[in-house]
Amino acid sequence: MRVINRCELFVVLVLAVLVSVSPVAAQHGGHAGHHGPAARDLGHVNPGLVGLSAERLERLSAGMQQMVDDGKVAGVVTMLARHGKVAYVDVAGVQDVESMTPMAEDSIFLIYSMSKPITGVALMMLYEEGKFRLDDPVSDYIPQFASLKVHTGEFAGVSPILEAAARPMTMRDLMTHTSGLAYSLRDEDPVSKMYQDQGVLNPNASLQEMIDKLARLPLRTQPGTGFFYSISVDVQGYLVETLSGQPFDEFLLNRIFEPLGMMDTGFFVP
Repeated sequence: MRVINRCELFVVLVLAVLVSVSPVAAQHGGHAGHHGPAARDLGHVNPGLVGLSAERLERLSAGMQQMVDDGKVAGVVTMLARHGKVAYVDVAGVQDVESMTPMAEDSIFLIYSMSKPITGVALMMLYEEGKFRLDDPVSDYIPQFASLKVHTGEFAGVSPILEAAARPMTMRDLMTHTSGLAYSLRDEDPVSKMYQDQGVLNPNASLQEMIDKLARLPLRTQPGTGFFYSISVDVQGYLVETLSGQPFDEFLLNRIFEPLGMMDTGFFVP
């Protein structure tokens, strides 16, 4: 596994999740991976043994198949577990609309933003090791963030009006989406548009290049003043590298995936 190239840091991890939907527009490379140690697998039981209705689960199967039939998704795998047992698995549709390869129980999916909790675990492991405190300024670890300004408006709709940050962005802010950072996916606020124009989430750029671009752009709000689902977790990935001295993907592999037997999870499909 090589050092990740800017991910969209949190778009490219792959993992079989409880309900995984494969969009029609992105059906390429849904390969099944090998399995982890059998001892880690959850046992399969009859739904009734864990208090679930087999009749109602049939409705769920029909509903997922209807989504495929209606062209909303190419394929879907649904799994339901209760009390440590797998009580229901259903497969519908295909994993590739060009080859019509059938979906399988162990098809690999992009997990998109569900890699954010994994990143949070990684950073909190480093917190437990005393690498930082939650109320430390982020600039202690990313010096480029020491002089960030805050966007307060635009003069004549063109030139941004900026003010100094009332206080530094903290590690706690970064981990609770109250950092003042923006995003660049579909948001229409001026700072998010700046992210889009500057290619902050360029998938071919490194994490360091992402940080360098962010350091030249303003915050959308004062740190700690409001919640906004942002690029904060991408910055956390950079901090995992900085604090651990390891590339982000290697840290996740060595410290989380391998110890947990998550053999089908990573940034690339072998």
